[in-house]
This record gives sequence, C-alpha cells and structure tokens, in this order.
Amino acid sequence: MTAATRTPTITPVRRRLGREERSASIIAAATHVFAESGFAGTSMADIASAAGVSHLIVYRHFESKEAIYRAVLERALANLDEALSVADATGQYGPTTTALLASARADADAFRVLWRHAVHEPDFSRVGNAARRRVMRPTITALESLVPHDHLRWAARATMTYVVEAVLVWIEDGDAGADDRFIAATDAAMRAGVRSWAKPSRSARRS
Repeated sequence: MTAATRTPTITPVRRRLGREERSASIIAAATHVFAESGFAGTSMADIASAAGVSHLIVYRHFESKEAIYRAVLERALANLDEALSVADATGQYGPTTTALLASARADADAFRVLWRHAVHEPDFSRVGNAARRRVMRPTITALESLVPHDHLRWAARATMTYVVEAVLVWIEDGDAGADDRFIAATDAAMRAGVRSWAKPSRSARRS
C-alpha cells in the first residue's frame, strides 16, 4: 500500500459538554468518591481526577467542595422523598424495605453518602437528621398501636436503623438480581423483632 492509498487515521472528536451536563458529570464523579471516603477524606483534586477534568473546570461549576457535597445530599434526599411518596411506601411497621431499597437503587452512591457518612458528620448533621425524620416519623406512627409507649421511640429507632443498615449492606455486597429475596428476608426479620416488643394481646392479658 502506497502513501497515497493509505487509509488515514481518524481521531474521534470529543463532544464538548454543556454546562448542565458538565455539572451533572462532576456531581456523579464526586458522589462515588464521597461514598468511599466521606467529606473530610475527599479533596477537590480527588473529585477533579474522578471527573476527568481540571481543578479549574470544577471551580467553574462549584465554588467549594461543600457545595458539591450538598448537591449530592440534595439528590439523595430527593430520591428518598420520591421513594417514600408512592402509595404503598409505608407498611405496617413504617417505610418498607422495598421503598428504602428503591431509594438506594436510584443512586447507590448518593444513598451511601447520606446514610453512611453525612449522618455522622457534624457539618452536615442537619441533612442527616432530615433523612432520619423522613423515616422515623412514619415508623413511630405505624408502631404506636403495636408497641408500649415507654419504649416506642426505641423500637422505632431500632426498626429504622435495622432496615437502613440492611439496605446499605445489600447494595454494597448483595446481588441486585436477588432483591426480592432480600426484601422478603429483611421483612421477616423485622416482623419478628416488632413482635418481640409488641403489646400483649387481649387474650394474653385475660390469661
């Protein structure tokens, strides 16, 4: 083959992302890094590297690491609100395993940032507490007719913590193809736990 007939090498042209697309790509990359290392353990350099852009590009879109972190948490809360808004999201014992898993599956890394990191970080405790309230309130309402008042709040916190932690571990180590089995097993364990705290039945009182 002569030089005149040689097929030229074509370098693919990279499409330049618009501002909204670039911001979204930075948030997505940052979410993954934050999920692994939390806020304090992540630097702007880590975020820029994960997003495949320079520091300058990151700062053109976000004024600080805190601004990016808050954007990630807002996404996580939005996913949680959406999952809890469906008709059957609250069951006999509060928000269902199905609903919380749906929130996690919408963005697993954002769910991990919210529940694994933000709830333990003082600077973001307000957001973490907001997430807890979204799950805790309907749990208390659901359990108040089943559990004695003197340990209702404890039972609600224990139930909430169990389901959230179960979902966290599942999205990290479980098989998405076995979600139905996970939900069934988690619900069965939760039922057993609530029964152990439940008020005695009328027949038991008479006996």
